[in-house]
Amino acid sequence: RLPADILLRIGALITADADKTLGHWKHSLTLLAVCSYWRATIVLLVFKTLSVEVITHNEADRRGYAYKYAEETLIVAFSNYQLAKHNGHLCWARHLRVCDLDDDFCVSSMALVADALEMDEDDVPGIA
Repeated sequence: RLPADILLRIGALITADADKTLGHWKHSLTLLAVCSYWRATIVLLVFKTLSVEVITHNEADRRGYAYKYAEETLIVAFSNYQLAKHNGHLCWARHLRVCDLDDDFCVSSMALVADALEMDEDDVPGIA
C-alpha cells in the first residue's frame, strides 16, 4: 500500500487536466476504481471542480456523449454535478467551471447551466 502523500502526488499528476474538459475529468474517474483505499484518498482531487459544458448537438455526437435529443434546441449541457451530488462528493468541490459556446447561444446557455446545476443552497459550501 502506497503512503497517502505519495498516492496524492500520483493523483495530482493524473487529474491535472481534469479541470479542462469533462472528457479529461471522466478519465480521472478510473483512479476511483482501483481499490477502496485509492478511492478514499483521491476522491477529493477528482471532485474538486464541478463542470458544466454547453456544446452543440454535433459536438456532443463527435465526443460520443450520450444525451436526450431535443429538436427545439441546438445546444445541450453536460455536467459532473449530479454524479458528485448522488455520490456525496459535493463537499470536495472548490471550483465551478462553465464552458460556454459563443455569444450566439449565450441566453440559451445560461438556462441550460441553471438546469444542469439544480443546486440547493447548502449543496456546495466550499465553491469559490
